[in-house]
Amino acid sequence: MIIVTDTHPWIWFLAASSRLSADAKAALSDRSNLIIVPSIVMLGIRYLYNRKRISVSFGEALQRVETTANILLHPLDISVVTFAPDEFEIHDAIIVGTALYLSDELKEPVPLVTRDKT
Repeated sequence: MIIVTDTHPWIWFLAASSRLSADAKAALSDRSNLIIVPSIVMLGIRYLYNRKRISVSFGEALQRVETTANILLHPLDISVVTFAPDEFEIHDAIIVGTALYLSDELKEPVPLVTRDKT
């Protein structure tokens, strides 16, 4: 299964935080799943770490992506922009747009792991 992750679940997964739900932890831990990390998630990690709001550094997050075969970064490109919903804040729209774009390309649902309610 291909899964897109939002910023907070990705941070909680990397930090082995108890804030991550059991279902999200299982999905992100399953090596048979392909985890897609939108590039803006990495920017969010850098931003939050530099402001001392999280303990996971950008370098740690990037190393995890680069050294784990089933984790891929996804760039912000015109395909994502085309699928980004207008009703969300820009950061969330990019992440949702990534999942929607991949779902359209693959012709199958691509779940989004998020803490957001909508």
